[in-house]
Amino acid sequence: MKTICINGNALVGKITGIERYVHEVLKRLDVLLDNVQVPIKVLFPDEEKGNLPKFRNIEIVLLGSRNHKVTIHAIKEYLRMEEGLYVSLCGNTCIQRGAIICTHDIRPWIYKEYDPFLFRFKCGINFISSKLLAGQIVTVTETSKREISKYLHIDDNRIMVISSGWEHMLKITEDTVIWDKYPKLIKGGYFYSVGSQAPHKNFKWIWENAKANPDITFVVAGKVWNNKASAKKLPPNLIYLGFVTDEENKALMAHCKAFIFPSKYEGFGLPPLEALACGAQIMVSNYSCLPEVYSTCATLIDPDDYNYDFSKMETFDEFSKNAILKKYSWDRAAEMWLDLLIKCAV
Repeated sequence: MKTICINGNALVGKITGIERYVHEVLKRLDVLLDNVQVPIKVLFPDEEKGNLPKFRNIEIVLLGSRNHKVTIHAIKEYLRMEEGLYVSLCGNTCIQRGAIICTHDIRPWIYKEYDPFLFRFKCGINFISSKLLAGQIVTVTETSKREISKYLHIDDNRIMVISSGWEHMLKITEDTVIWDKYPKLIKGGYFYSVGSQAPHKNFKWIWENAKANPDITFVVAGKVWNNKASAKKLPPNLIYLGFVTDEENKALMAHCKAFIFPSKYEGFGLPPLEALACGAQIMVSNYSCLPEVYSTCATLIDPDDYNYDFSKMETFDEFSKNAILKKYSWDRAAEMWLDLLIKCAV
């Protein structure tokens, strides 16, 4: 069996969407290896400590790095020396024929208006290299699978869906200090949203609906995108928190009227799943993959409706929520990844 060599660059820095996917899958893969003998190594930059989980079975290999990332040259040399199978769970450039690459979405390929040119160019290289070299492409929803097949002209048989999960929320404790930190926040008295101000995240929907509904309180958390929106004067009923911790985020999700996710494009859209795990009602855009994932447990909203009638919001029972939480699981994702790795490494 070949040694499975996983690109560990996504383990450096803050843990958000794709980085969360890599962390949670690897942690659960490590547990599964208690009962299965599969040689798995994570290739990690030698100048970083990062957010490395404490593995029992997966080996960490430190390689030459630049700008906090393992270099392609260092990875290629290690693959040659180990006769290893290259795996990326976060859509890096495919550098080996027959490799396994997880491409979470191809937004930069489809929509020019959402991302800068240099970012789209870099992503394009990643997508084309995967098309030409990868033995197996993994993505996170059926919607993304169809888009990868359609726009990159890749046969469906080369694309596998392994979705995200939510169980990491169980280990996060609510930070109750948030209510003292922001005294204007009243439990159960606000609509909550989280995400960057990147154009496709559609922060405009929250902004405009806050102006159109002055009696409703909106709370938004997440990093600033180019610092443009934050420079404007916010409506008085819109509270922008900036970056919050996982513990603060869980408290905000658990006590909101509903969690709003008006994004115009997602590969999976993890935050609504996290909100469901906290017991929240959710409202999601009817664009992209979001109806595929959440249509049975969420109010679907038009992301271009800037005067939404909030009396139309639906409520869903625990049965509907639990069905989604059962369907999307990190444990299930790790089991699927292990089966794939064994199949491809033999």
